[in-house]
Amino acid sequence: MSARRLAGALLVLLCAAVLAGCATVPQQSDVQVLRQGEQEARAGLTGPIEDGDPLGLVRGFVYRSGAPDDRHAQARRYLTASASDWDDGASLTVLSERFDTIVSPENATAGPGRMVVRVRGTRLGTVTPGGAFEASPQRVEIDVGVVREGERWRIDRPPPGVLVRLSDFVVHYRQMQAWFVDPTRGTLLPDTHYVRSGRPDELALDAVDVLRRGPSAGLAGAALTMFPATARIRSTTTDPAAGTATVDLTGVSGLSTADRDTLAAQVAQTLGGVGIPRVELRADGEALLPGRPTVAAADYDARVAGTARPPAFPYVVDGGRVRQLTGNGASAPVAGQAGNGSFDVTAAAASAVGNRIAVVSREATGTQRLLTGPLGGELTATPVSGAEVTALSWSGAGDEIWAVADGRLRRVLVPADAPPVEAPLDLGPLAPLGRVGDLALAREGGRIAVVVDGALLVGPIVPVEGRAGEVAVGPLRRLRPGELDDVVSVDWRSADRLAVASDSDRPMADVGVDGLQLGQLPSANLTAPLRQVAAAPGRPLYVTDRTGLWSYSGGELDAWQQAGGGSTAASPFYPG
Repeated sequence: MSARRLAGALLVLLCAAVLAGCATVPQQSDVQVLRQGEQEARAGLTGPIEDGDPLGLVRGFVYRSGAPDDRHAQARRYLTASASDWDDGASLTVLSERFDTIVSPENATAGPGRMVVRVRGTRLGTVTPGGAFEASPQRVEIDVGVVREGERWRIDRPPPGVLVRLSDFVVHYRQMQAWFVDPTRGTLLPDTHYVRSGRPDELALDAVDVLRRGPSAGLAGAALTMFPATARIRSTTTDPAAGTATVDLTGVSGLSTADRDTLAAQVAQTLGGVGIPRVELRADGEALLPGRPTVAAADYDARVAGTARPPAFPYVVDGGRVRQLTGNGASAPVAGQAGNGSFDVTAAAASAVGNRIAVVSREATGTQRLLTGPLGGELTATPVSGAEVTALSWSGAGDEIWAVADGRLRRVLVPADAPPVEAPLDLGPLAPLGRVGDLALAREGGRIAVVVDGALLVGPIVPVEGRAGEVAVGPLRRLRPGELDDVVSVDWRSADRLAVASDSDRPMADVGVDGLQLGQLPSANLTAPLRQVAAAPGRPLYVTDRTGLWSYSGGELDAWQQAGGGSTAASPFYPG
């Protein structure tokens, strides 16, 4: 290798290392380390080798397709001049790590100097033009046409769109939370999207464009964007030293003052999450909000439900009472009827706001009833009862409690100044699926995670048009079928990730709300069967197994620790 080529290769390796350092990858994930040959193939960015064979050529094309810079310029080096109109924007398909290339059966009719190469792999899903991942796991076989040009092979029939391995995707794309609007409450709801890793001004442009396009299918109906259909982005500029971005819009002149403020909240919260704390918003060159040229994410924190910091340690239901765990491994009953023995409590949940609690009481008749009231005060019976009432979860606003009664979801409104009342709930696609085993409402609102016959599903909670106060469970997505099939309990670890306990060879897992990334958590010292998991942002995980209550702080070298103050029947929960 000449000195010039060696220097070029070293520069490329350095750039690749910097890019990889900018990506956020879970400590535990199903992304595998590239084999040595694959690392070498990705290191050289000058195009395919001169005498590459057709199978290796197509593999290299897929490797290089992960980099979106300059309309996938690296991948375009593999194409003939006649294929320069390759539509790389048609779609983006994320593949699992292992794929292979073989000679396609269609090669028999390819003709002299031509070959058809088949890419075989597992599709995890696709990324929409708006940057949302939509899971659609399936084995795929895709044919690619290759032609010999002199001594070289080149691709003359590339597949429409782009094929990207998961490991390449997480390097070249950045996960972000875009914030949309709950049409009923006016609060902001987070929605996971992916944008190209790039300069701050490119990042700001892509992030605002996500907001302009609207929420993902996973939040459809539960949220909307205040960007009108006429809205366009005139320009975005950033000043990294000052931590500001300037976003100039057009086509928003018809918005009311209130709607402009809500649009500003969307932009400020979204850009704040990608490291741009202050935004100067303009409409056709003038301030979007007269008198407030600059806004910050902190200005709109009150619009995000469920943001109260959870306690350092969870509550547990044990021995018929609600107890609070403490740092020394002990626990003490909470004040009021939830903890003083007035009721034989079998399950409980506390609201993230409003200082409320809901409990399930086992009555002398053998039935179970849902009660609610202030934490530390007297409890009031709700209309929900049954042979078995379990899996309680509060709304992010703290004004309704959901429960599973005899395997079916029930919803109870809890007004601040009136008795609790059952509210209408359209189960939609959930109704025919089977018995519900667990549920967890997102702390920010808008979504529900449910366990049905061992399957984990996530979907939006949608207001029913024309029926005041009624909501419906929207279209449900099953997360990681084949890998999460014996789930017993679920809770929200953050706005975009779920903690999952299962009776399987993956007893504890952490999965993205869109299903893209799945991480396995340590479980060597847990003993099946697991019962209930409790999670909250920035807090240790808790789970009950056959031997008692365990906690896990999440460090790479951490193991589960036996938690005092809980028996084998303890059920842990954080507010929310």
